[in-house]
Amino acid sequence: PFLLLGMDRAGSRIMAAIASGERIAIYADFDCDGIPGAALFSDFFRKIAYSNVEVYLPHRDREGYGFHTAAIAALASRGATLIITIDVGTTAFDAVHFAKGKGVDVIVTDHHEIMRAPPEAVAVLNPKLSPYPFPHLCGAAVAFKLVQALLIEGRRRGMEAWGKISDGWEKWLLDMVAIATIADMVPLVGENRVLAHWGLAVLRKSPRPGIRALCKKLRLVQRELTEDDIGFSIAPRINAASRMDEPDLAFRLLTTDDPAEADTLVAQLEKLNASR
Repeated sequence: PFLLLGMDRAGSRIMAAIASGERIAIYADFDCDGIPGAALFSDFFRKIAYSNVEVYLPHRDREGYGFHTAAIAALASRGATLIITIDVGTTAFDAVHFAKGKGVDVIVTDHHEIMRAPPEAVAVLNPKLSPYPFPHLCGAAVAFKLVQALLIEGRRRGMEAWGKISDGWEKWLLDMVAIATIADMVPLVGENRVLAHWGLAVLRKSPRPGIRALCKKLRLVQRELTEDDIGFSIAPRINAASRMDEPDLAFRLLTTDDPAEADTLVAQLEKLNASR
């Protein structure tokens, strides 16, 4: 993960925020790349028992795609001093500048094309920037790389919360990376092929109640899930949330620990997808 340009700066800033109890906002795109990315990052914060965090998913119709100043202002008003973007922000020059004026630092994790010098964020993590050797990662995969780096750095620093995390725990986040990698239709070669392969292996035994509820509703055998099941069954339901209602429905489905809530959310998403 440290091959991503700016990873050292990103990791240091997040570790400083955690150490001083700052409010951190995760700002993710509303599609089936940003939402799984937000879910895996949320899982990381829960794992280290850091609760001064909120997730913000812009509304497709009311706000549209992008990193928006109105949302930044709202997050700042709720005390956020650090925003981590997922799957958005590479070209958000004005928004990053606006955040700076509000006293809010921004770390961008994204994979979209780079048109010119990146915004003046604390760090812009994008695999299309040299020296990263594989430029085709999806947004959730870049977020996963940041989590990997934070786990390494936290252990190096001897952070107490990290001591309770078993080596290799982050592999359980690969179900989200596989869903995003396949749904976002990035090339399934190189590192993406590795992430999709092992992510499918995790997805087939994922303990997430939302994944289990989805499989039950769609009559999919979880232990036999394929990339086609993601592309044609799982991803459309996740995308239906933002296209027909609130993206938060899909985020809650992927992160809930409550099987009853998962069943309710799957029923809502299935209805939305049928309407779509």
